[in-house]
Amino acid sequence: MRRALWLLLLGLSACDRAATAEPAPEPAPAAVPAPTATPEPQRPPDEAKATDDAEPPPPEGVPGGGPDPRTLDGSASTSIGSPTEGSLRGGVPLPLSGPGFVFNPRKDPERRHGTWEVVRALMDAAAAVDEANPGNTLVVGDLSLERGGDINGHASHRAGRDVDVMFYLLAEDGSAFDAKAIPIEPDGTGVDYKDLTTADDDVSVRIDVPRTWAFVHALVADERNALGRIFVVEHVRTMLLEEGKRAGASAQVLERAGHLMCQPKFPHDDHMHIRFFCAPDDIEAGCLDTAPVFPWHRKRLKAAGVSAKLAGPRSTPRPTLTSTKDAAQKKREEVGAFDPAVDAFLERRKAWAKKPKTGRKYCR
Repeated sequence: MRRALWLLLLGLSACDRAATAEPAPEPAPAAVPAPTATPEPQRPPDEAKATDDAEPPPPEGVPGGGPDPRTLDGSASTSIGSPTEGSLRGGVPLPLSGPGFVFNPRKDPERRHGTWEVVRALMDAAAAVDEANPGNTLVVGDLSLERGGDINGHASHRAGRDVDVMFYLLAEDGSAFDAKAIPIEPDGTGVDYKDLTTADDDVSVRIDVPRTWAFVHALVADERNALGRIFVVEHVRTMLLEEGKRAGASAQVLERAGHLMCQPKFPHDDHMHIRFFCAPDDIEAGCLDTAPVFPWHRKRLKAAGVSAKLAGPRSTPRPTLTSTKDAAQKKREEVGAFDPAVDAFLERRKAWAKKPKTGRKYCR
């Protein structure tokens, strides 16, 4: 049986497990003979002017349907409650594709709704990377359901303010690789394990650090974006900050990115989980944030005349999700012994899978 390792090893974050088949392409329409050209009848001057002044036809809908997020504003959506127990009103669908990005075609498109602020931020950052360094595409995973609430495979993603984003990836020859949730090791490499019982179809990749940092930079540098957290494995955090210094990022952007990026209990070594703070208007509607609330965000809220309201302890049972260890064991029972390369990776992964004790102020 052929299954990508990321389906096994993602752990309790379970951020890229649900998949749907791509729809079959529509059949091409049958050829129709071109009509014989006939001269266009002359129109009276007044009629011709009225026709010429008519408004152009409306633009085609965005890929996947729904409104064009660029025509909306923050009033279109409202995040209510916390990321783990909240809901979403007026969820804005991320287009299935756009400049520099694509919604993961392996995912259910119902899981691509967020607040307008989140969707706009993703689109703008992806477009900025594509404009500055074209040739690779950001793959966006789950956001929330249209109305938020429980979403299979996640403990959060309830209120339209969480999104999973794959790392930009490169193939061995340096060409762009269609990103998926492939764990990245401390040396920046990874393997797309397919059939777990053989190495014959393994594909080696590496993280595209410049573009992945450029995306983080675009998010952090945009003062409109109220970023709350970027959950990512510690060694990828280190790579990205080193790239930021090499690329000449400002001290403020580097400091904020360093505080935002944090490895949680489960490693997030195959993607970034990005969380946004509540918008000021949403706070008044019952939106709840989680700690930490950074000083620069408190200042932003103060200017808007509001202050953050933090969620209390979870009041509903946490969803039961499969751990990496249990997932691997279950898969072994299904397919038999893993290829030695897979077992060796799982052993290496133990070195970074647990949350590190960093001692940093906002990520201890």
